[in-house]
Amino acid sequence: MFEIGRSFSHDVSGQTGSASNQIHARRYQQAVGRFKAILFEGQLLRLKKKLLHVRQSLYDLNVLRPELRLGGRCYSGVKVVEIKHIIGTEGRSTDFDSDFCPVSEKSRERWVNMALAYLNSLPLEPVELIQVGNAFFVRDGHHRISVARAFGQMAIDAEVIVWQAQPPFPWEAEGMRTASESFNRPTEAAQSASDACCI
Repeated sequence: MFEIGRSFSHDVSGQTGSASNQIHARRYQQAVGRFKAILFEGQLLRLKKKLLHVRQSLYDLNVLRPELRLGGRCYSGVKVVEIKHIIGTEGRSTDFDSDFCPVSEKSRERWVNMALAYLNSLPLEPVELIQVGNAFFVRDGHHRISVARAFGQMAIDAEVIVWQAQPPFPWEAEGMRTASESFNRPTEAAQSASDACCI
């Protein structure tokens, strides 16, 4: 009876292990597939933005710092931050674009591992953000933000440090300039009408 019990227990644990491996393999393929999709999506979005003369990269806080009239700094605690308000990074502007799509295959392994953690509902540490005005910049957690966005998450838990600074801010001025250029740029139909009037 003891041997039968051992055999049955071994078979059950083997089946359980096999099922777990299958789930892991399926989720791994899902993570890899999502990485490939978001990598391709990023390429298309950057091309579109290039044609529209819209910024494609994240703002680099290290580059912007000399232009900021900074005051004090304070820890603001853990907050839920909408991803759309995260516009920049502290030194990682070449790894992800302005939509937090990875720009190359070099992010693949870490991105896929983070996606696996997300798919397995594992608890993740809050990302670390710096807030200047109403905008946020990533100090730590670029891959977590990229994965969250790729799977449709609109907001993310973040530890926030506030840099007190006086507006106007460089990104606001650039946003206004881009909007103005888009408004003033003639559409194809408008240009055709103008050309017809000149004939």
